[in-house]
Amino acid sequence: MAFFTLLISIFEIPSQIYVWKNGKVIFYVENEYPDSVTFTNPNLSVVEPADTIPPDTFLFSVNDTLQVCFAPGNLQYNDYYFEWRFAENQYDLIGISNSNIAPFYDGWIDLFGWATCGWSTGFLPTSTSTDYRDYLVGGSWDNSFVGDFATADWGALNKIGSDAEHTWRTPTSKEWNYLLAERRNADQLFALATVANVKGLILLPDNWKTPEGVKFIPSVSTEFNNHLVYQNGLYMDEEMLDDHYADNTYNEAEWTVMEKSGAIFLPAGGRRWGNTIKNYPTNPWGIYWSSTTGAQEREGNVRALSFYMSGVTPLAETSRVWGCSVRLIQEITSIRRKIIVGDN
Repeated sequence: MAFFTLLISIFEIPSQIYVWKNGKVIFYVENEYPDSVTFTNPNLSVVEPADTIPPDTFLFSVNDTLQVCFAPGNLQYNDYYFEWRFAENQYDLIGISNSNIAPFYDGWIDLFGWATCGWSTGFLPTSTSTDYRDYLVGGSWDNSFVGDFATADWGALNKIGSDAEHTWRTPTSKEWNYLLAERRNADQLFALATVANVKGLILLPDNWKTPEGVKFIPSVSTEFNNHLVYQNGLYMDEEMLDDHYADNTYNEAEWTVMEKSGAIFLPAGGRRWGNTIKNYPTNPWGIYWSSTTGAQEREGNVRALSFYMSGVTPLAETSRVWGCSVRLIQEITSIRRKIIVGDN
């Protein structure tokens, strides 16, 4: 029996290791990270190096050394069943029905006060308090989702759908800003848009190539007379009047093409104050939480990504009492391990 030893790229996610070859999983190990793995396959005598990451995994740089992938939809919660899930489609919104938020409500919500993961902070996902002191992680305004307070993150201790705890996390404010303003070609990799009649923001992966049959135009493009311009930490058109949600419009079939090439859509679902929905559905805003607190002089505030029809602000601040949208990310680490492969 001949065995072959080689270095092979592995795609690592929590609790699992996958070995990919020609777009298919040929081997995986669950719940362990060995230095070496021995397995046999009568159809394999030599294995070529596998893909660094699985096909159809699209990566977004959030700092100089880290890439992530996005959750397949916005975070949703049902208190009657104590169940978390991601929206079935990226453009799905709960909308006005978020006003029904209440303990044991038998329906889904997707606008959450900050840190309302329901675990270490004790803040319930159904919280409607409008007192910012009810959302202070660890009792202080300056605690973010790091260190001793990392479990305040929605993705830390909650099982979301079929995913294990700690699979997902909330982006930091610096990561939102890097994604939209600092990564290579950042201003060419986002646009305000309308998808399946839902207004929102499109984000594109680092290696984006526009697929055949659809068109994508960044909102900073000079093809628009009043295009967005980046200055003082935000993208804004000079007149602040144009509806840039019309910059790119896709029906469901066209969006499927975009999505298969890695496009992410953040729908503009407005925000919630208590039980009242604001900034939706007319001229909707999209406000997505970060894991980072705001400036000291505004101790009730938290950083968030904010956008509306005439601008995008990666480092916005808003009161932590507002119910806002949550889109989680997952870190991707490519490692190299020694795999022994042979035939028998």
